[in-house]
Amino acid sequence: MRFEVKDMSCGGCANAIKQAIMREDAAARLAIDVAGKTVEVESTASPERLMAAIEAAGFHPTVLA
Repeated sequence: MRFEVKDMSCGGCANAIKQAIMREDAAARLAIDVAGKTVEVESTASPERLMAAIEAAGFHPTVLA
């Protein structure tokens, strides 16, 4: 699944998002593109749980098709 995170602006933001997702699913695989403001996740966790984790880290994700 892919998320757009418009308020992700640096490597520190990307790291905070990665840590939040890994707390939900330690086996998740991520591809984070800071410049493109996207986070691609392979996970068994639901999109809702991952969105909630990203939001809890202080960001505002939207799901991309």
